[in-house]
Amino acid sequence: MDTKKIILVTLSPKTHRTSEENLGLEYLKSCLVEKNYDVKIIDAWLNELDVKTVYDEIMQDKDNILFVGISSYMSNTKPTLELIKMLKSTDENIKVACGGFGPTFYPAEYLNNGADFVMRGEGEDVICMLADALNYNKSFEKIYSIGYKKREDIILNPMLPLREDLDALPFPSRDTMEVVRRNKSTVNMVTSRGCSGNCDFCSVISFFRLSNGKIWRTRSINNIVDEIEQIYKQGITHIKMVDDSFIDGIRDEKWCKEFADEIEKRDIHVRLRGQIRADKVTDGILEHLKRAGFFSFACGIENGSETALKRMSKMANVSDNKRALQLFKKHGYIVQMGYILFDKYTTFEELEENYKFMEENAFAVTKGIFSEMFSAEGTKLNDTLRKNGELIESNFVDNNNKYTIRDIHVENVYKALKTWHKSHSKVYDMTIDPVIAPKAIDEDIMYEFYDYIMELKKEDLEFFKNVLIYSKEHPETELSQFVNNQIENSKEKYKTIEENIEKVYRKANLCYHADINPFI
Repeated sequence: MDTKKIILVTLSPKTHRTSEENLGLEYLKSCLVEKNYDVKIIDAWLNELDVKTVYDEIMQDKDNILFVGISSYMSNTKPTLELIKMLKSTDENIKVACGGFGPTFYPAEYLNNGADFVMRGEGEDVICMLADALNYNKSFEKIYSIGYKKREDIILNPMLPLREDLDALPFPSRDTMEVVRRNKSTVNMVTSRGCSGNCDFCSVISFFRLSNGKIWRTRSINNIVDEIEQIYKQGITHIKMVDDSFIDGIRDEKWCKEFADEIEKRDIHVRLRGQIRADKVTDGILEHLKRAGFFSFACGIENGSETALKRMSKMANVSDNKRALQLFKKHGYIVQMGYILFDKYTTFEELEENYKFMEENAFAVTKGIFSEMFSAEGTKLNDTLRKNGELIESNFVDNNNKYTIRDIHVENVYKALKTWHKSHSKVYDMTIDPVIAPKAIDEDIMYEFYDYIMELKKEDLEFFKNVLIYSKEHPETELSQFVNNQIENSKEKYKTIEENIEKVYRKANLCYHADINPFI
């Protein structure tokens, strides 16, 4: 075996979120190490490295690199292209392979900007085949799921079927665990892949449906608990399950009971957070998952209007959403509502329904009052808007196609809520991040943050109500002056909240390293 090194990189995104462990790179490394490859991970987000520093670190091995693999997605596309340009300008023979959501949906753009290969879809088997081809000078023509250029032609090979046996994968390498621990972040785990939902706006569904095979696949209970036990014995007690749909497929109340029983049998005491769809929530499921250690869930409620939910192709209706939220409340979970208030066809009546729904469920965490549906490449929503000539195309670096809201009355409310949210976005994100990321902090401090979230929520709902009232009374009037007055009148209150949040950060020994929200 040649001793050349494979370097796997993720670059810092432009985001309002604090850094998290990159499980994708850690799974890729473990699979490559099983085949005796020498692999190094450079996580620029966790380690707060700029592109030049990452480049310098790669160049330390410049004479001994098999290839550089870069994980690229919407918010780190620009630095990815910068790194490729720097590498190729130094030595055009350095091979660069890009994987992730960006290269999966924009393969030609990455290849035309200097990448030698793109890896589309799930990458563990693909990257091992690519490594063997480069190491042994084999043809690329039979490697599934990769793209490359042949002269000026772009070749996209057929997609590899989705891996069904997830237990056969080695556990992630955990190269960055000590950095995660130092940052008081949760350690991430994935116990299943995919989602059986059908939401029009979801790029996760589109990502997996590019390949043949079961859309949702699970690891066995023993395999999952083996990994939990392994990291628990290393002192980790806060774990974030990053499954797109933790309860799906065969996972029912019986499965949750067996999962919780296995956790208890091994005397494991962890705090877990995950994601769940509203239509999957039952009393028994939440009861058993509480025993397993779950204290918090993100739930894709998305909207409080029946017509909007149907438009999104959500499987849950408003009754399902209300029932799920009340069950979370009954069992004492912190629940974050995934929420999409605006889309192209939102009506004023739907906004009124949503205000009422949000007021009735004010205990649920939301990321401020403003939210809109993104039209991501590859989604059914994006395809429909493009087909109808209603899509405002973006370049692939921004990867954020847009559209205009059809109802001008709704558009005015949209601008008002967006302006309001933007004026307070820093304090929103600072307050919410330790709860929804979440951080490995004591429960009492977690609830201090939660109480401030509720204070912010109260201000948001009051503003939302006032905007709806004012807009209904003055449907043709621009709301900018009204909004500016509201923002000006609230400045001192938000300044005080921010100062108090900074005190809680110091008390928890936390640092908030993130940008002002770039998506608004």
